[in-house]
Amino acid sequence: MKKEVEMKKASEPKNEKLTYEQLENVCHQLSEQSRNLYQKLQEADLTNMFKRLDYLFAVVENREAFPNDFTDKCIKEIISGMTVSENSDSPEESKTDK
Repeated sequence: MKKEVEMKKASEPKNEKLTYEQLENVCHQLSEQSRNLYQKLQEADLTNMFKRLDYLFAVVENREAFPNDFTDKCIKEIISGMTVSENSDSPEESKTDK
């Protein structure tokens, strides 16, 4: 009986407030973790985009197996995904404006 009471006390979390330095440390750790997770998400998105592009090319290569409107949509998606957009704020254009 006494052991059960001791075990319950040991397993209960203490409600101590963190110091300012501890909170800063926790915030820094969470910020770093957030950056790492964001980077991994960006890498996964890039991988998924390339995989999708592979499938789009496969559809176009085997266009006889798919309806024409579907292959047309795939071609348009390939074109839009591979087209580099030109920004008006690019360094080359600002040189020609001078």
